[in-house]
Amino acid sequence: MACLFGVPSLKTLLGLTVLLLSATPVNAELFKWVDEQGKVHYSDQPASGKTKSEATLEIPNRPATSTNPEAAKSWQEKELEYKKRQASAAESEAKRQKEAQDAKTKRDNCEKAKQNLSQLESIAPAYTYDEKTGRSYMDATQRAAAIEKARKAVTEWCQ
Repeated sequence: MACLFGVPSLKTLLGLTVLLLSATPVNAELFKWVDEQGKVHYSDQPASGKTKSEATLEIPNRPATSTNPEAAKSWQEKELEYKKRQASAAESEAKRQKEAQDAKTKRDNCEKAKQNLSQLESIAPAYTYDEKTGRSYMDATQRAAAIEKARKAVTEWCQ
């Protein structure tokens, strides 16, 4: 807005006046009539000639109101619902990823437990490793206990 000493210019005032007048609502008249053959006509001008019946319909120039409850919601409500849907989607995606990671961990542990059991049940000598003593070979009772423990691990992880 071009202003000189706080007073709007004449062009600005004229432009605003034209804009405001062009935005005012206008009621339109619509005429309905039935001709002699019984055909219904609609027009913005009254019927000319012979008609059976004639009516003037008043149509206000305003947006139609909707009975849809979604249409009455403000943009803030719609934004809030959108954010809730986004949060819910993110939460379900995180849950899905966690379940997928848990399933992968379970498969990996099952595979390791099966390999451990297979090694313990093989003919090869079994041993444990300790940092102080290094490698120490299992005797028959230690090996049987380790096999039993490995079977429980396979049962637990491979279900």
